[in-house]
Amino acid sequence: MGVNTEAGSSVAALAGEYLDAVTRGEGAAAAERYFHPDIVYIVNGPPSPAEAGDLPALSGELHSALPWLGMYRGLDEVRSFLTHMHSNLDVTGFGPREIVGDDQRAAVFGWFGLRARPAGREVRVAFSVLVEGREGKIARYQFLENTFDVSLAFRSGGSWAFQTDGKTTTVPSER
Repeated sequence: MGVNTEAGSSVAALAGEYLDAVTRGEGAAAAERYFHPDIVYIVNGPPSPAEAGDLPALSGELHSALPWLGMYRGLDEVRSFLTHMHSNLDVTGFGPREIVGDDQRAAVFGWFGLRARPAGREVRVAFSVLVEGREGKIARYQFLENTFDVSLAFRSGGSWAFQTDGKTTTVPSER
């Protein structure tokens, strides 16, 4: 599936296998197979400063727009998160990805396709994941994505105005 995995890395191989399971639509069903019972699964950051620790918290606006983003602890929370997320989007595939790591940690870089169910839009989104293993399973999964493009896939109206480079740009562009 376009995976380039560094040889000899069991956590890297596990990360690749999990992403392949997501592509096959296994979602929450894959949690038991790939995740340690004490999994910490982070999507872009924790939802509040109280949970943040060393990570910056998600903005209230972002969490309101994409409410499945956040931090999940344990298999039950991760299964609930995956069910919630996949009720809103379909992962349509992963592009070429690079996975590097050792027997304890791996980093994954690439892009994934998603279809926003409510809006019907499909986008390709750059991502990276930090994966840590314990006892042959994934114990930490820290996923970072281009949330701007994810948000655009779910946009149902209106526009955003940005001021950069001395000018105002509207997204989507007003024609």
